[in-house]
Amino acid sequence: MTISERIFELMKEKNLTQKEFSKRAHIPESTISDWKKKGNTPSAEKLMDIANALQVSLSELLGEAVVESSREDYALNGEEKTLLEMYRALPEKQKKRCLLYFQNLSEVNGQQSSKTALEKKKETVIADTEFLLQKQLAYKLRRLARLDRIKLDESKHASGRNLHLFKYLDYLGIDKLEYLRTYLANIQPFMITEMKTQEKFENAICVLDQFYRISVYIKVDATKEEEIIVSFHENEKNGVAKKNPIFPKNNYVYVFAESLGSYVIPTDSYTINLLITRGVSTFPINVPAKKYDEDGFLVNYTYINNALTDIANQYLEDLYSTDFDFSAIEVFSSLQQLSFTSYGHDCFSNISLLIDSLLIQTDANAKMISDGALCIYCNSLDLLESDKKELIATLTTRFEVNSSRALPEILERVKMNIV
Repeated sequence: MTISERIFELMKEKNLTQKEFSKRAHIPESTISDWKKKGNTPSAEKLMDIANALQVSLSELLGEAVVESSREDYALNGEEKTLLEMYRALPEKQKKRCLLYFQNLSEVNGQQSSKTALEKKKETVIADTEFLLQKQLAYKLRRLARLDRIKLDESKHASGRNLHLFKYLDYLGIDKLEYLRTYLANIQPFMITEMKTQEKFENAICVLDQFYRISVYIKVDATKEEEIIVSFHENEKNGVAKKNPIFPKNNYVYVFAESLGSYVIPTDSYTINLLITRGVSTFPINVPAKKYDEDGFLVNYTYINNALTDIANQYLEDLYSTDFDFSAIEVFSSLQQLSFTSYGHDCFSNISLLIDSLLIQTDANAKMISDGALCIYCNSLDLLESDKKELIATLTTRFEVNSSRALPEILERVKMNIV
């Protein structure tokens, strides 16, 4: 039985509706639905909230056998009472770290002499030259981002479609240079793939950030001790781009940690803090990790993906009016379903998020609901005529690069409802 199946079993036992459980656990209904529909699993940091909502212990939640015994069998000794009192006095965030520490410690005690899947993965990673290249590239980009000599080249390419992300940043009033420094300073090795065919001179760095619906193309000129970002746009050919394939879950990825959370002595198990920049937002997340080398850690990608898609799904749910059944639509399950422009809190980003949601629907009824939510949101915008024109012009430029034949028709309905 999976952890998700165990949660639904306990909900049934306790006659808890999904809505009531959502309120108690502070988890969006959409995320809970996704556990059932797509077999996703809750992140480790949510387990304690889930156990509390179901009024069970963590061991019961995880499905461990509870042996029938007398009260005397569960009597606490002095040390156990002290530990329990100390735990109860901790803030919620520290409680979660404490639980992760004990879970990791439990794993250590249960280790077998044979190699674990993670150890085998480490051996594979060591031999993987592509991984080493990604690490070096990401390290170099992060280092360059911290220099003050970076300049922007905003010249238009022959296609005329390389400035749409810059126009989006202009629309939001974000300083492009400052933003790109932050973006590159937080980039992680697993996100990028080198584009050797685009590197026309020795010190060029051309990479794709593949963790969007459409890859973001980044080109840096590091010649003559002057670092120049010469391109930053969605990857396309003749104005059309293919959406990225979904990255497989349960893969371990290499990351640079922003800071350490907790550490299980004497192992290589940690919890670490990451800053992940997606679109115009930077999200702090805390995940379990294994020390890989002196520079970084291995993390199960599922933890990163679930933490960020949960945020996107909560944004999306907040945009729905009471006229629509949000639980009837497919929610985001992968970062590659989201566009670069879907991570803000402004009307442009909200429209982009609603469009992304519409594009992933497979059921006819869900498509109707998503389309209705998008149209009603656009119709509800209270903007001056000049602001409407600016919004429509920026949307038109942004969606000239697209990954779906349906986008032109969707964009026409968006414009009609804004006007």
